[in-house]
Amino acid sequence: MRIYLMLIVTSLLFKMDDMKNRFLSFLCFSILFFSAHAQPVRYQAAIDSARSLVERVIAFSDIPGAAVSVSVNGEIVWSEGFGYADLEQQVPVYPDKTRFRIGSVSKPLTAAALGVLYDAGKVNLDAPIQRSVPEFPEKRWPITLRQLAGHLSGIRHYRGEEFLSTKRYATVREGLAIFADDTLLFEPGTRYSYSSYAWNLISAAIEGASGKDFLSYMQQAVFTPLNMKNTTPDHIDSLIAFRTRYYERTDDGRIIHSPFVDNSYKWAGGGFLSTTEDLVHFGQAHIRPGFLSDTTLKIWLTPMATADGASTHYGMGWASQLDGAGREWFGHSGGSIGGVTQLVIYPEAEVVVALLTNSSRVDYADTHHRIAYLFMPEPLAYPALDEAALQSFLGDYLIDGDTPAQVSLENGRLYFSRRSGLPQLLIPQEDGSFTTLSGNTRHRFRTHPEMVVEVPGREVEMVGVKR
Repeated sequence: MRIYLMLIVTSLLFKMDDMKNRFLSFLCFSILFFSAHAQPVRYQAAIDSARSLVERVIAFSDIPGAAVSVSVNGEIVWSEGFGYADLEQQVPVYPDKTRFRIGSVSKPLTAAALGVLYDAGKVNLDAPIQRSVPEFPEKRWPITLRQLAGHLSGIRHYRGEEFLSTKRYATVREGLAIFADDTLLFEPGTRYSYSSYAWNLISAAIEGASGKDFLSYMQQAVFTPLNMKNTTPDHIDSLIAFRTRYYERTDDGRIIHSPFVDNSYKWAGGGFLSTTEDLVHFGQAHIRPGFLSDTTLKIWLTPMATADGASTHYGMGWASQLDGAGREWFGHSGGSIGGVTQLVIYPEAEVVVALLTNSSRVDYADTHHRIAYLFMPEPLAYPALDEAALQSFLGDYLIDGDTPAQVSLENGRLYFSRRSGLPQLLIPQEDGSFTTLSGNTRHRFRTHPEMVVEVPGREVEMVGVKR
């Protein structure tokens, strides 16, 4: 029946003269043909709702191509491609084959390789980094692998247009020159400060501990054991099958090719390509011991703390925290030139969601978390609100004087959006505050009316004044 329907749609496709109808027919064809897995009937309602959420993101950010995969209890229950990997050639997205830039989701991949070495007793997380990378200059304070992996090292992040680097670096150690002579931003352990360059240093340490070059070791220790056949470095000097083209939307709404970049300066922190299905397999491997030991998983997924005891909500290469409904999750996002990624794992429900796009500007809001909840045994519980008491807080705000935001109420649920972005669900907490579904921000309303937005575990407090 499935093949028969595909043949009908294909026939209609070539008989239509109107380009709009031709495009709509192609979308129907792609839904029938390019989903990589037959979808279990018991998840059909969840799939339909999740597809609507993904289509909302695609329409809002005008994304050329996207893929999504979801697994439950180790089984991929939904995997689908949307749009095009190549707009000009009309090449569709295949969720099991199309390779997207995954940006900082490269960090958990690298963390997995470090975990393999830790299980083998080949790395000391708390020894000075010079033990593994002797050529790295000593700083005012010692730096350890644990601090590097938890963004507590004081190593800086990108500056200026470094994110647009076009220089080819032949080795991991060549890339260290970008920041090796810079002073630390703070004493390691005292502050959380996100740094992709810290992962350059980790990759050099992996080379020192394994005796192999970093990319070869990633293949040997992570990609091959986890059957991640479509995960590879983004070599710009090589032909890579099913690699997507990269796009961005201009301020006037046009879709253009993203600028050329060479990610060889940051393999470990943001230089890999992958598919949603490979990433789902990778996430599954971290739900229970097997690929990594129980001890290592606990260390890798337990949030670290700064010297004053404040949680960073980040472990060894993984964001890890409670969401707004009190459920544990871990995962990572990734932003790169021509791609934005979301990977989220809910270990108790054994639900893994991976979303990939080939556009630089994508607003996911809390879509990945909402999708995860659709596939859980129990729906998201949302406490009843005192809607009358909230009326004065609904409307438009300016956060810290220049960032527009909005608070709205719809179907008995409170939402927050920033810069006219997609709305994020705000979940009421026992202390009277509201937390996003991800748990990444906490919102408190004052009687002015004024809204305070806090980032848990960070020294960040933003004040929104109602306009």
